[in-house]
Amino acid sequence: MKVKFPFFPQLCLCILCVVSLYMLYWTKVSSTIAVLNSTSCVLLILPYFTRNSIYSADRMMVVNAKLALLLVSVAAFGYLKTASAYSEGAPLEVCSDLMPQHGPEAQTKDSPYTLTPNRKSVKAGESITLTLASKDFSKFKGFMVQARDSRDKPMGSFTPLPASKNNSEFKGKWKLLSCPDGPSNNTATHANAVEKSRVVLTWTAPKTLELQSFKFKFTVAKNGGEYWVGKETESIAVSQTNPGSTKRN
Repeated sequence: MKVKFPFFPQLCLCILCVVSLYMLYWTKVSSTIAVLNSTSCVLLILPYFTRNSIYSADRMMVVNAKLALLLVSVAAFGYLKTASAYSEGAPLEVCSDLMPQHGPEAQTKDSPYTLTPNRKSVKAGESITLTLASKDFSKFKGFMVQARDSRDKPMGSFTPLPASKNNSEFKGKWKLLSCPDGPSNNTATHANAVEKSRVVLTWTAPKTLELQSFKFKFTVAKNGGEYWVGKETESIAVSQTNPGSTKRN
């Protein structure tokens, strides 16, 4: 005796459409995955328009439902792989705007997080220690930090670990990226999604620094759905070592 599930395909259709909309709006990185789910929706709807086929609509509905579920499995796997990748640090695709590719829109209220340099001026080749922390002691999971030149391009480089003897607090919590249009290791980002109270970074100015001043730009993610993008520090003045050198903006 066959057991029929008359509402099973329709239920799959509803779930697939909801998941597709979620992936398009919430993640912003799953266009391919959303296409797979949308295709699955089409497969479920198709039998309604092919009733004159040599196959019955009911039979086509069952076959297409199975195929749709296979596509959803592939999409779900891709989504989980994407989420895992972003939990291990920002991708190179966001080097320019520092915009996380997940969650809703960036926060517009004041950020509870600050990036504090240990000095207000620097010479070419010198280092600055930066402390990323919260004003209200709240923790964060992700971040991205760069120094930007007058063309708004990454400049200088970060060292692999804080310039302190005791770095066990920070080891394994962040890593370095080499974003385009800049030197190697010009960007620091999180290495995992573990909650962090603070992060201490060491940045070294380029050997040639023909600027009057510059700023650090940073993004901080409290979680996957709450983050502040492209915040800036106060200007860091550049002290010219050569009296005859020329400053430019």
